[in-house]
Amino acid sequence: MASATAVVGIAYLLTGAGLLGLLHEPLRRPDKPASTGFTLAVIGISLWPLTLGVNYFIAGFAPSMALWTLRLSAASIISVGWFLVAAAVTGRLSLSRTVAATSVAYVLIELLLVVSNGTHGLVFGPTTAVDGTIPVVAYGPWFWLQTAVNYGLIAVGTGLLVVEWSRSSGLRRRQTAVLSVAVVPPVAANVVTLFGGVPTVHDLTPFGLVGSGLLLSWALYRAEFLDVVPVARQAAMAEMQDAVVTLDDEDRVVDCNRAARAQFDIPRSYAGDSVGTYFPSLAEVADGGRSATDGGPFGPEVVTRPVDGESHSFSVSVSPVVEGGRTVARVVVLRDITPIKRREGELEEREAELELLRQILSRVLRHNIRNKLTTIRGNADLLAEEAAGDDAARVDRIVDASDELIALSEKARTIEGLVDRTDETATYDLRVVAERVVARVRDRNPHAAYAVDGPETCTVTTGEGVESAVECLVENAVEHNDAAEPTVRVTVGCAADGSTVRVSDDGPGISEHERAVLRRREETPLAHGSGIGLWIVSWVADCCEADLSFDVDDEGSTVTLRFPDAS
Repeated sequence: MASATAVVGIAYLLTGAGLLGLLHEPLRRPDKPASTGFTLAVIGISLWPLTLGVNYFIAGFAPSMALWTLRLSAASIISVGWFLVAAAVTGRLSLSRTVAATSVAYVLIELLLVVSNGTHGLVFGPTTAVDGTIPVVAYGPWFWLQTAVNYGLIAVGTGLLVVEWSRSSGLRRRQTAVLSVAVVPPVAANVVTLFGGVPTVHDLTPFGLVGSGLLLSWALYRAEFLDVVPVARQAAMAEMQDAVVTLDDEDRVVDCNRAARAQFDIPRSYAGDSVGTYFPSLAEVADGGRSATDGGPFGPEVVTRPVDGESHSFSVSVSPVVEGGRTVARVVVLRDITPIKRREGELEEREAELELLRQILSRVLRHNIRNKLTTIRGNADLLAEEAAGDDAARVDRIVDASDELIALSEKARTIEGLVDRTDETATYDLRVVAERVVARVRDRNPHAAYAVDGPETCTVTTGEGVESAVECLVENAVEHNDAAEPTVRVTVGCAADGSTVRVSDDGPGISEHERAVLRRREETPLAHGSGIGLWIVSWVADCCEADLSFDVDDEGSTVTLRFPDAS
């Protein structure tokens, strides 16, 4: 008999030691939701068989009752821990200081009553005795009250998990299912032990805990509990910074999160209030014929409402809740976009200022400058007829400078036109464009040699400004060529993979400095180009989605514009 008792005691000890292995995951991930409650529950279910196993090897009333007291505490720890697990997983309760203090106080009151049991007999009666090494306890009223509370905590926690299981899917559904079932084996074994369902002096609860251990092991390592812990919908909604409001089919508020209550001063007694009480803008739309329960979008895209004395803008997103093919409620999410709207207003003001500045620079100043330059140019021509020697050279410089500034004014007008027509397209015959451009540049610079090569026709449909870009390239090839008789060749290419215009010259080539400025898309006081012609070419290439490339060597340079949609 003694050997059989020892075997049972060893089995209890091994069970408790094995269950302690479940502490690995919650201790490794203490920041995960439900880790604290899970740790408490594992400590409780391990302490129960460990103290029972030790009890089989220790005789005497005092040590046996001390171990029984630890088992009594273990039952409370299991119940509290399990309730905290369920509350954390479902988002019903977080481990605040109040919750922690209440849990500790519950266990300490129980220990205090056991220690002082001799004065009141609430925990166990005077007929309590020890059968060998096992205490045979005459349970007092506190024991049954505590047992009822413990079972109540387990029942409530399990109920929360079952409800969450019914509402969930996928991994979360598997997790809550396993947790819900894990309490059944030890509870059943404990009930059988308490009420003598099986004729034995041994406590069957630890054997039920073995079943819990197997299920919890599956939850930890197969259902990834504490590794992948889904955030409960209630917790996610409560922590959202966006205001979330649920309306019923009569546009009454039935639920709202913490952000909504804080931003709109909604009292806790909001249930049943009309949406217009807190969101007049939404109510006006509903009154206008589109109820919050209609199948389509509800409410304006943006609504305004005063918050803390200031007008705030909220974007509105509405999702219908459909049951049985009918929309029974709506979830309204209001996101505060006031900073975005303010920024939009600032940008609109800035754009208006820039537009006014552009008009002043492009129309008023350019027009006035051009008129004045025309006057200067005309008077310089009159002076040139009478000037001689050094005076004639000075007049020539005045004429050249006037021509350059007039040309610069024309390019500014070209840029203005490109900016105003960025979304427009046109069809070009690149061969005709090349010949027209060469003819115009030859008139202004007759000292250079020009040539146009390529097919007789090559059409392409692309953005505006192609002819202006080609003219800037040809003009740049002539004006920046230091040869006595510059040579400029325009080659048109037309193929299935794209149409091209190549402008080649025998001058010094476009410097790396100029090309670097274009690549950076920025001119600075220390890094700037020599003119705006290449900028026009670059802008046109961007608008036409064309590739712009430069090939520079000792014999000159070739600039290529490749258009993607040849025809």
